[in-house]
Amino acid sequence: MKLIVVFVISIGLFLIGKSINNYQATFTKDTKKDKFFKIAVISDLNSGYGSTVYHPDVTAALKEIDSIKPDMILCAGDMVAGQKSSLTEQNLAEMWQSFKVNVLSPIKAMKVPFGFTVGNHDASANFKKDRAATQKFWNDNQDDLGLNFIDKKNFPFYYSYTKNDVFFISWDAASSNVQAEVYKWMEEQLNAEKAKKAKLRILLGHLPIYAIVTSKNKLGEVLASTKQTADFFKKNNIDLYISGHQHAYYPAKEDGLRLLNTGCIGEGPRKLIGDSTLATRAYTIIEIPIKSYKDFTYRTFIPNKRTEIKLSQLPDSVIGFNGVSKRERN
Repeated sequence: MKLIVVFVISIGLFLIGKSINNYQATFTKDTKKDKFFKIAVISDLNSGYGSTVYHPDVTAALKEIDSIKPDMILCAGDMVAGQKSSLTEQNLAEMWQSFKVNVLSPIKAMKVPFGFTVGNHDASANFKKDRAATQKFWNDNQDDLGLNFIDKKNFPFYYSYTKNDVFFISWDAASSNVQAEVYKWMEEQLNAEKAKKAKLRILLGHLPIYAIVTSKNKLGEVLASTKQTADFFKKNNIDLYISGHQHAYYPAKEDGLRLLNTGCIGEGPRKLIGDSTLATRAYTIIEIPIKSYKDFTYRTFIPNKRTEIKLSQLPDSVIGFNGVSKRERN
């Protein structure tokens, strides 16, 4: 009997190990052959208001990302659980300390650059204490990011940086109305020599252009002035806008502008508009071919299950109150 038990356990461990190795091989084999610049994207990590505890899938996602060995990690906001007036400065400091222990330190240990944008639970426009705590935390921990800054005068709310011939901008889209000064600054950045010479231009902001989930299908939950915002992105040759807030993975495309709506890895997956089931927690790996930057693709996974979400599993389009999002085809 003991021999049978040992044999069964051994087979189980072998199969688990084989599954993990196959999961990792889907990246390492292709990367060595085709040379991709890999960017891991996470978003919406927070739990309930004031919480210093993260959902287990946050830890799981970070461990899986570490096994993939990306060249860079980006976060589309909501790193802590603020945006509640009763939270004290001490509460906010404790949340950011928990973020450092549970998220920033593991990322730092991976020894890859980490870029982020502030979310409504990090730094909503009308929550001055939140914004002050966010600014203090990131000013104290700026050196842990490993970023090649181009402009950081307004860090951490909006700033620019580069990596592997890609020009990145993180802008202050924690609330629906982005300030005119931010648009002006961004236009200057995108018309600068370094941005023009870049092979790809990626913008990172928390609120999306279009509503894609039922519970956020309303004003205030997306960027204001929909058409003007989309036109501004296109006019300034932004190749990709990465956003969070909706808590559902949905990559869309509009007249050459690509829109990556990221899934959450914290609490609260939401239903896509017209769907009867909740989206799953998810993180995305952007694979940028070094020989053809514009032809980047996505691979998106459910933490813990190591299951890939295929584009074919998502609806062809999502119709929100302020426009239609049409799914990527590749």
